[in-house]
Amino acid sequence: MNQLGLRLTSASARASTSSAPRFKSRWGTRRLHQQQTLPYPVDEGLGKFLPPEALKVQLEFQSGLLERLNEQVIGTTESGSTIAQTVINLSGKRDQVLAFNYASLALNNSFFLQNLKPPTSRYPNHEHEITDELHTVIRNAHGSIQQLRSAFSAAALGTFINGWVWLVADQGGNTGIYTTYGAGTLLVRSRSNMEKHPQFPESELYDTFPSTKHPSSGSPSRSPFAQNPPPGTSPSSPLSGMSGDNSPTAPRGTQARYMSNDLGSIHEAAAGLHSGSLSTKKSTKTVGMLRAGEILYPLFCVPVYEHAWMSAGYGVWGKEQWLKEFWSVLNWERVSTAYSAVWNAAQGRTRSRK
Repeated sequence: MNQLGLRLTSASARASTSSAPRFKSRWGTRRLHQQQTLPYPVDEGLGKFLPPEALKVQLEFQSGLLERLNEQVIGTTESGSTIAQTVINLSGKRDQVLAFNYASLALNNSFFLQNLKPPTSRYPNHEHEITDELHTVIRNAHGSIQQLRSAFSAAALGTFINGWVWLVADQGGNTGIYTTYGAGTLLVRSRSNMEKHPQFPESELYDTFPSTKHPSSGSPSRSPFAQNPPPGTSPSSPLSGMSGDNSPTAPRGTQARYMSNDLGSIHEAAAGLHSGSLSTKKSTKTVGMLRAGEILYPLFCVPVYEHAWMSAGYGVWGKEQWLKEFWSVLNWERVSTAYSAVWNAAQGRTRSRK
């Protein structure tokens, strides 16, 4: 075998070994955090949104996060915890910032990838899989699917730092758009990962946060990071200067709801997390709206990281076109199932109070 063949064989062996991280300890060899198998073939990619090579970049990002997380937690109690539990356990521990960030980002990225689905030749997207239940909620809250898409994309386009944009539901079944920054997540209950910030009283950096003020009608609340990005983050586009307000205004004629993000990238639980209040152009005083914002359940998210759209071939300034393709691969069947669970739980609480 020639030297090139030896190098290729060696590289292949290293790759197969590193794909499932194993670490030696006094208890023997054990596996730590590993990458989840995707519900679709990687080699076929996800249409124009994430072609095969771009999808592989996302998986490389995920693999790198998990590898670095494993290096941070080896020999600690977190080596046997789930990623979600690791995020919970390490939040607020300033000597574990790296491990927390790796775990939180891996959690977000996995959730993002699991909610995608390859396009089909029969339909331009998967919106035909939206249940009547969710379709009605979207129409009432946002005006239409198209208006939801526009509002969600506007939120992502208006985010000039690394982060994630989410569609969420609260415990009353109301839906809204929410943005987290850096390693912030909405997938677990935990303390804030942020260092002390002059705009955040110390009492607001823990699990229970006071309700934020309702923004004026028709405009979302001002982000506390409008002038300064959260600690540990940096602008994610050549526009290094940040907009005066990172929360976009809903397009005219829509009823798109935005979660007030006065508390910035506070990350809490899909199983029950406190947040800011819902704002809407035409709010109706219902029981659900009165409870809006107490608990948030993520339905899907999209990353606002340059490597995502650049690896897909859209260039540095291609975020807008890349976001348009997102809707062609969003798995609305899975999203509808997640929303049904929220709605059924809400109905169960309503019946129990009667």
